[in-house]
Amino acid sequence: MTNIELTLGPIREELISELEGNILEVGSGTGTNFKYYNAKARVIAIEPSSFMLEKSKVKIPENIHIRTFNLGIDDIKLNSIIDDQSLDFIVCTLVLCTIPNQNTAFDNFKKWLKPSGKLIILEHIHAQNKPMRFLYNLVNPVWRIIGEGCNLNRDTDDSLKKAGFTVESEQYFKNSLDFYQGVFKVSSFDQEVKSYSEAKKFRK
Repeated sequence: MTNIELTLGPIREELISELEGNILEVGSGTGTNFKYYNAKARVIAIEPSSFMLEKSKVKIPENIHIRTFNLGIDDIKLNSIIDDQSLDFIVCTLVLCTIPNQNTAFDNFKKWLKPSGKLIILEHIHAQNKPMRFLYNLVNPVWRIIGEGCNLNRDTDDSLKKAGFTVESEQYFKNSLDFYQGVFKVSSFDQEVKSYSEAKKFRK
């Protein structure tokens, strides 16, 4: 276990261990989070890397309901697996730095979450001071190659708020990189727009 994961492990547990109901984990990787889910969680875990997905399957606890799919967040097959407004929680841990298009993911999150649903976030983000931001921007092209698509310089915290998510709780911390954890819900305005669009579609 890396020094970073020694710090992140308790945070993962804090964010995930009490979640119940229908849950989507995005970019589940090698299954690091699987041990934190409880018996009342029904988890759909998606991961675009077949190699990592296979490694994750051996980490599924016997009494926990986790289904795995070799899919990315932008794969249209997900629409046949996840119904609109069906998810109680969406979990993203160290994945929003890598996905090609955050806005596509955010739109899907808003579509799939129940009105009462919540988005759970644990991500590394862009530096919070100007000198380090310059450094992150400078090294990011190389980092992205080494890190298989991982970006150092994404302002994911701001992007979520601009995309129509409202913060319920958030915390910034540093552990080699700048990190951010948060719990979000879809803004009331976005919920109203969604309800209006669905009602209009129904009338047609």
